Amino acid sequence: MIVFAIPFFFLLFAGRWLVIDQQAKQADVIFVLSGGEGRVDKGLTLIEQGFSNKIVLTNARGFSAADFKRVNDEITYENVYTDYESTSTLASAKYSKELMQSEDMTSALIVSSDYHMRRTKLIYDRTFNDGGIELTFISTESDYLPERWWADKYSIGVTGSEYIKLIGNFIGIHGAFAKRQLYKFESYFFS
Repeated sequence: MIVFAIPFFFLLFAGRWLVIDQQAKQADVIFVLSGGEGRVDKGLTLIEQGFSNKIVLTNARGFSAADFKRVNDEITYENVYTDYESTSTLASAKYSKELMQSEDMTSALIVSSDYHMRRTKLIYDRTFNDGGIELTFISTESDYLPERWWADKYSIGVTGSEYIKLIGNFIGIHGAFAKRQLYKFESYFFS
């Protein structure tokens, strides 16, 4: 009986497990990861609410001109950082750690999409494993349905994609190569 219960519970809670959304708290900086709608809005809202006065757009090529304009209109130039080098969540985490250490920062809010947060947290926690820096993970809402991830094609695809990326990241596959392989796999199974 237990043999059947474990896969059932995994399938039932697979979407919910991906989502992490912690309570925002005062921080030295807010890192906004590129790649999803609403992330810049959430970062700017956190700034407006007084949680920090500094914002970093990681993998900055993934943001639109409108996003940059909004950020630059609302935040003073010296408090906006852009990371044009990162091409993966791991690279963003490494950049984040280097920036924080060079600027003597000890706390950060990490903003990404709800479905991307489990993987983001695992990567950032592994990168920042030597302690001394407090990370808080704030998710943005998306069209993803974590409680009923099997209910629409988009949520099924996102769930499959995130679990494949988690496995790939666990065995050390990151960045452009991992994305190319994932898109091949996704198009085979999820299109």
